[in-house]
Amino acid sequence: MRKLFTPNFAGLFYFAAAFVFLLFAFQYSVKAQNRINYHGSNLFLSGINAAWVNFAADLGPNPPNLDQFRTEFQTIRNNGGNAMRLWLFTNGSQTPSYDKNTGLVNGPGAVAIQNLKQILSIADHYHVGVILCLWSFDMLRTTELDSARLHANIKMLTDTAYTNAFIRNALIPMVDSVKGDSAIIAWEVCNEPNGMTTGTNYYSADPTVPASAIQKFTNLIAGAIHRTDKNALVTTGPGSFQTLTDVNPIAKESASPLSPQQLQNITNGFNIAHRMNLTTQQMQDYLNRIAATTNTNLYRDDRLISAGGDSAGTLDFYCVHYYSYGSTLLSPFTHNFATWGLTKPTVVAEFYMNTTDGSPDNTLFPTLYSYGYAGALAWSWTDFPNTPNNGTNAANDTWATLQYMKKNYAQDVFIPGTFYPSVALTSPKNNSTFLDTTQLSITAAVVDTNSKIAYVKFFAGDSALGEMTSASKTSSDTLFYTFIWKNIIPGNYSLSAIAENNLSQQEISTPIQISFSNSAMTNLEAETASIHGTGITVKSDPTASGGKFLDIATNDTNTTVTWQFINNSAAGSYPISFGYKLNYASPKSQYININGVRADTLVFDGSTSSWLVKTINANLIHGNNTVQMQMYWGWMYLDYLAVPTSIITSINTSIPVPLSFSLSQNYPNPFNPSTTINYTIASGQLAGNNLVTLKIYDILGREVKTLVNEKQSAGSYSVSFNADKLASGIYFYTLRAGNFVQTKKMILLK
Repeated sequence: MRKLFTPNFAGLFYFAAAFVFLLFAFQYSVKAQNRINYHGSNLFLSGINAAWVNFAADLGPNPPNLDQFRTEFQTIRNNGGNAMRLWLFTNGSQTPSYDKNTGLVNGPGAVAIQNLKQILSIADHYHVGVILCLWSFDMLRTTELDSARLHANIKMLTDTAYTNAFIRNALIPMVDSVKGDSAIIAWEVCNEPNGMTTGTNYYSADPTVPASAIQKFTNLIAGAIHRTDKNALVTTGPGSFQTLTDVNPIAKESASPLSPQQLQNITNGFNIAHRMNLTTQQMQDYLNRIAATTNTNLYRDDRLISAGGDSAGTLDFYCVHYYSYGSTLLSPFTHNFATWGLTKPTVVAEFYMNTTDGSPDNTLFPTLYSYGYAGALAWSWTDFPNTPNNGTNAANDTWATLQYMKKNYAQDVFIPGTFYPSVALTSPKNNSTFLDTTQLSITAAVVDTNSKIAYVKFFAGDSALGEMTSASKTSSDTLFYTFIWKNIIPGNYSLSAIAENNLSQQEISTPIQISFSNSAMTNLEAETASIHGTGITVKSDPTASGGKFLDIATNDTNTTVTWQFINNSAAGSYPISFGYKLNYASPKSQYININGVRADTLVFDGSTSSWLVKTINANLIHGNNTVQMQMYWGWMYLDYLAVPTSIITSINTSIPVPLSFSLSQNYPNPFNPSTTINYTIASGQLAGNNLVTLKIYDILGREVKTLVNEKQSAGSYSVSFNADKLASGIYFYTLRAGNFVQTKKMILLK
């Protein structure tokens, strides 16, 4: 007789329980696999790119701007972030050090390790982890390096002897010196190596190296780091999934036609992120090249080992970047992590905080989290104001999103042991100068959602000014403490505040610099300073000091504006102020050099519609001094330099007069609908007596617009042309001045 089946309910229960346990264990395993181990926890990296404070120069030769780093790390921490990505050697222009005769790297740089330790110390204080990116595709940029350094970098990438010299003399000493530093998340070999790889390179005029050289370089660097610090994580940062996945054709970049405006937008966004100046045609050429390139994971373990021969030279996780080039086929915002067939956690380590592939910017971090990626790092503290279509809000949107991630996914973004109050001085503003020494109101904003604030103590340098135990104002979870400082002695001060909670946990604010002066200030007009380089014109404005100002329409670092002081009676620290307007965009950073030495990278911020003032303290010597603004981001209006009247005995001011006629190419070009035309009138030839004309013609030679028709003296001029009523096409503009006639072509794309 056949025995009938009777269910074993106990067995089914245990089977079901076991299944649920295995399912949970599998989900946990997948989650852990897609996280980055830091401080003993598997984290989703939630933060930003710095990516530098001084491009390629944070490791030397000068000390780092620690106040700026403190501001950035504190801002990330205060908004719930846990990670920053920082570039180190970048292009090799400042560090490491190279042998002048052989081109071999012979050291990390005189103060490189010291500078790095100082930066990491601040990061550790604020409990923010750092991905340290060694190199960037910029190491083969002809516009950034001289021929000797460019040649040395090519050899470093392609010649094992040169690679090993870098490893032996710079990399190993640096990694060994910070081994075990709790602020380090990982070492990154290179930022967007595809940008200097043959076939996927960004700029056709720059030299390239084959993909096999990039693989070998990555393998040898990773192996050296792993042997120097067995606990170190190593990654690298391809510019897209094209060189990080073997999946085809779903991840194949599209070559679908773009409208002129789409192409212009893509070009603008690309140039901002990569510090380049590609034309739309060069951008289209690049898109065509990558569209014809097969997707290949160059960084798969077996391929790296095969290229370099170092079994330890593999990566622990991947970083990848994403900027929309008219197709979503490589987008992490429309494809989950499983799409790419990768076996290592992958951090999306660069992207703009703007609406991307249909997703609003405040959803980008949560989307990457839900799609199974290991982190999200927005681009960037430096470029937030230049974010395409969101420059005004990108920074604040980033901070709000970091807060959202901490609130909703704390288990994956919160670093254990980081319960500290946050404190920041909100008034007065940094670099302010005051003439009234009777009193000053100082306000600190404090947040501590886990405990009660016991007191806030205010300092001027190391001297305690006073202590407040109760808030003067409350807004949501922020407490505002105000202290009145009275009977102030004129001078320069560094203000800070310390907040302590009832658990005896303290936090110090980022210091701000202020000065008190009872001396008058004198404006030294920018148009009378010594100007070197191109792209600067003198313009008139009745609201500007002296009725004129400099229109700086360039970011060429060779362009400078210099004032010279003769016979300063006493060395000391003096307040100096720059009058400016941010007509193009806000903010803009420029180098400030005092007596030929970099004194500051000054951030000019604020409204774009009014004249503003930025004040710093300058250490001037006895005798002759120079104050120079050197263009970094350029593109702003400069009105004057104000200095204490007491130090002025003589000012050497002269503006070079053009020695020849010239007509510059309009910028931007192609344009829609406005562009700018610069030209110069030579000295000694017109003397204001001859007629100057600048006219626009269509392709048939018909005059469509007269921009200039007047007598002009020698000098540099700038004229805006608005073509909103003209059709798209090719136009010509002709400058006539005396016997000088020159014509150039421009393209209007609507």
